[in-house]
Amino acid sequence: MDNFEPKIVAFCCNWCSYAGADLAGTSTPDLKTTKWGTVVADETTGKTMKDRVWAGGDIVTGAATVISAMGAARRAARDIDEYLRG
Repeated sequence: MDNFEPKIVAFCCNWCSYAGADLAGTSTPDLKTTKWGTVVADETTGKTMKDRVWAGGDIVTGAATVISAMGAARRAARDIDEYLRG
């Protein structure tokens, strides 16, 4: 486990998303954020500018509905699956 490297990073907690967005620029320097502190991600895939990192829901859009977050998660999951399958 000394050489463990995560393959995917996911921000899943709706309630934690703002804290995650606030820290995203400092704890993950390659993760691009907006002037509002949300994470920049592709609307179709959830892919961020950082390799192997997807984001969706409030951390990307700001406050929105759970339905919207679930849709973003589904689109990201589809793209993550394609990524892992090569």
